[in-house]
Amino acid sequence: MKTSALVSSVFIAASTLLSVLSTTSAHMAISNPPAQAGPWTKDLKSDVHAWIGYEGKKFPCGGYKKGPVTTYRAGQIIPVRFWTFGVDYKKFPPKAGLKPSRHGGGACEFSLSYDGGKSWKVIGQYTKTCPDIYYEWPVLIPKNAPSCKDSNKCLFAFSWTAYATNQFYHHCANVIINGVKGGKLPTLEMTVVDVKQLKQKQNTHAKGDARGGRSSGPDRREKQMSTNGYYAAGGGAGNHGIDLGLVRR
Repeated sequence: MKTSALVSSVFIAASTLLSVLSTTSAHMAISNPPAQAGPWTKDLKSDVHAWIGYEGKKFPCGGYKKGPVTTYRAGQIIPVRFWTFGVDYKKFPPKAGLKPSRHGGGACEFSLSYDGGKSWKVIGQYTKTCPDIYYEWPVLIPKNAPSCKDSNKCLFAFSWTAYATNQFYHHCANVIINGVKGGKLPTLEMTVVDVKQLKQKQNTHAKGDARGGRSSGPDRREKQMSTNGYYAAGGGAGNHGIDLGLVRR
């Protein structure tokens, strides 16, 4: 399995963290599909858009309770959306002028787990400009994906390693997938963290676009690959996927 960054320690002073997390532009979480913890649940956590390791926030998924359950079918495209405090998740795109803390963009992966987060299979990847609250980031549930009926174990996840920081983000949504008989999951495993060993490499980050505020949106080529079956079992991604631009400081 590829191994990169899991930041599991808090390395900024508590006063600075509280200041950062109280702003309307701090960090990212997924709002579509509606994920675990957030204003669309009864479990609104002030750290929902914080990184793994912040005040003991755990991998996988941040350690939150089960959230809303969304049902998808194999072959369906998920229009992933992001959220921070100060943004109305019911309205898209959000009002102009917001300056989300994208940390200069970076590497995003979207993955499925059928075993409650013990293993993850990648179904979409974006680099440089991801994430951004002003755009949708489409991801295809592979047409040959198997069914997953247990919403306690079936998870869709967003993971992100940024340009300007070494912080690793991981946020999950509970889902049900109506797949195909005899279907197969992709073979590409989550790149940005070794889920078996949880090794800590705090000097890893992604190249990103190094821009503050709004980005230029998803790269056209990456958008096509994340929606045309490239990440399906037997697709072009195989065990390698695309170059996420992960580098060591």
